Amino acid sequence: MAKSKLKQLGRYRIEAELGRGAMGVVYKAHDPVLDRTVALKTIVLDEEAQDREEYHARFFQEAKSAARLNHPALITIYDFGEENALAYMAMELINGNELAERMEQAPISIREAVAIAEQVAEGLAFAHDNGVIHRDIKPGNIMLLPRGRVKIMDFGIARLKVSDLKTQLGTRLGTPKYMSPEQIGGGKLDHRTDIFSLGIVLYEMLTGIKLFKGDSLTQVMHNVASFEPPPPSRIKPGVPPLLDLVVKRAMEKKPAARYASAWEMVEDLRHCLQELAPHGSSAKESATADDTSNKTVVLKPPTDGTSTPQRRMSADVDIDNSMSLSHRFDFAEALIRLQTPTPRDRKRLARSPRSPGLLRRLLHDRELALFTLTIGLAVLIAGVLALS
Repeated sequence: MAKSKLKQLGRYRIEAELGRGAMGVVYKAHDPVLDRTVALKTIVLDEEAQDREEYHARFFQEAKSAARLNHPALITIYDFGEENALAYMAMELINGNELAERMEQAPISIREAVAIAEQVAEGLAFAHDNGVIHRDIKPGNIMLLPRGRVKIMDFGIARLKVSDLKTQLGTRLGTPKYMSPEQIGGGKLDHRTDIFSLGIVLYEMLTGIKLFKGDSLTQVMHNVASFEPPPPSRIKPGVPPLLDLVVKRAMEKKPAARYASAWEMVEDLRHCLQELAPHGSSAKESATADDTSNKTVVLKPPTDGTSTPQRRMSADVDIDNSMSLSHRFDFAEALIRLQTPTPRDRKRLARSPRSPGLLRRLLHDRELALFTLTIGLAVLIAGVLALS
């Protein structure tokens, strides 16, 4: 069947073929009812009987799960249906380039890489909150739009967390070089598999190298499960230490050691954007999120492996200050002293708080000093009058 010659599908008029994938063809089509151009993703259902039901279930599950997601970083699904053994899904037509193409053309700046990763992380966080896992985050599924916007494409293997749909491919759905170790091993997956995949994408944007490459699928899978990559800063000087920490935490082999949610990764990436803000521009201009007024950023200075308490502060506190946080708050020495306190520091930390003395209060409390002076003068004048 020559699907490229298809002229009509449902109410949609086919205008051109945009591309072909493993599961079907994507067309440019016109919706006469709403008078708009859409991308029409299709999947042929007239395969062998043993596969037809599986493909049908996967396609419509994708449509139902993705259609209820409405976020600037996620592609919008308009409609889906089936006609003549051909399932279809109408979605917004994106005018942009794949991140994979952008990475091949020229190196990506550190700031641009962080801005892209932040938007993808926020889109994933929203999807995860709605019970959807992407399972195939890679540069080919991230579209770069004009004015720095990002869209996550192809929820073709996304499945609801609560779904019990079984397929011949099991849980090994995705692209091996961007899979998480638990996905490679066929284990139970949750939203943290997307976090690992995004960590790989961020690493490759920062360094310009392919991380888990190999001569065979077996070697690739072994590298994903076992290889510990060096920090990005060792490959590309200029990558700040905080980004090394973000990448490392996102790509921890054990899911429990990764970010507990994509929102935590969003917070750290927004802090990185503040640190990378050029002189004269605010952190608000650097970040591409729509609203940071209620978000928090996590201050995580480099450590020597010991755990330190996380400090959180409202992002809008510093939103209009052109200086980066590291220039406004130098807390490195204080944290070092908290990690390895001297005997004098321990004594001060263990000492119970004491109320300030009267002299200290008079020196620092202007109103109290003025009140005390007035009382003293009144007593002095009363004494003089009594003696006269």
